[in-house]
Amino acid sequence: MKRTLYITFLVLFASLSAYCQKADEMFRSVVDGIKAFKNIEISFEYKMTNDVVGINETITGNGFLQGDAYRLDLGSQILICDSNTLWTYLPDDAEVMISDVNAEDGSNSPLSIIESYYDNVNVVLDDKNEDFKSFVITPQNEDKLKKIVVNIDKKTSHLKEIHVYDDDGNIFSYIINKFITNQELPQNTFVFDEESLPDVEVIDMR
Repeated sequence: MKRTLYITFLVLFASLSAYCQKADEMFRSVVDGIKAFKNIEISFEYKMTNDVVGINETITGNGFLQGDAYRLDLGSQILICDSNTLWTYLPDDAEVMISDVNAEDGSNSPLSIIESYYDNVNVVLDDKNEDFKSFVITPQNEDKLKKIVVNIDKKTSHLKEIHVYDDDGNIFSYIINKFITNQELPQNTFVFDEESLPDVEVIDMR
């Protein structure tokens, strides 16, 4: 994930560096605030676009996030993760696939995307929008991603949008429409309950 910030006006380098430092500290403060929640309930749109090859796909869903664990209901599939194991449940096919969590294939939590760029990043704050603060993040020492844009609601400081740009021209976006925090969740929220669905075929891919 390569993220390189090109500075074209060298005369402004000193002041820009100071501004980036402030943006970096502000971004870390936002991440710390999000991590401090016991859990988060969201409804969202997940989009994948690539103008070059004509991809424009949107999936709506809802779910729960708790640290690196998550449960996302996307309609045709339900993703359940306890931070180490991922269950991909396909209700229409009555099957569930079990795999290990792998950041390379995108199976980690949406919150982990943000937290993984807590250090070793360049951060610039774009504060022009009236509704949200936009952090443009360019990680160092990466070989796939160009940048991540994280939009935070100015009034609530809640996560509003995540946009991930890679070197292949793909843009992966999470648009958060509902954001509820610190609820009491059932103990089995982040594991797949095979006993309650005995007719489901289990495919273990680990």
